[in-house]
Amino acid sequence: MNYEIKEYNELTDLFNKFQIVETASLLFIPENIENAENTKDFIYYETTTDLRKVFEGKQQIDYLTKDKPLLRTRKSADWFGPTILIGATILTENPHLIEVTFDILSSYLYDIFKGTTKDKKVKFDIILEDKKKKQFQKINYEGNVEGIKELEKVINKLKK
Repeated sequence: MNYEIKEYNELTDLFNKFQIVETASLLFIPENIENAENTKDFIYYETTTDLRKVFEGKQQIDYLTKDKPLLRTRKSADWFGPTILIGATILTENPHLIEVTFDILSSYLYDIFKGTTKDKKVKFDIILEDKKKKQFQKINYEGNVEGIKELEKVINKLKK
């Protein structure tokens, strides 16, 4: 498992710029949030549509705004996933949802890579919100599907 953790407090300014206040659930963060002029310009990874279907009925995950999402396709043998924001409410009041989230994501990716002979790489980001400290932390993950389960331990350490 290969991951990097860094402060991502620019997100607070971006949320203010776009007047975004709701972070109580899991949210997809657009890949161009730092360069977009308005929320209608947000671009998400194409994989968000599949993930929303996979999560449906198990856990709510949604786009950052109610605007119709623009999607970008990436062609590769690797899987490029969206940035997922885990709101402070989930981290404090529903910590079991983190395990559920990674179980769903891992199962989805095992199905995608089923029958392939080569080890496939998975790349995506997780952003954690800490309302008490008024900050965000970003985890860049790059590794195999098996390593995703280890992210749960990393997040639990960061919560403390």
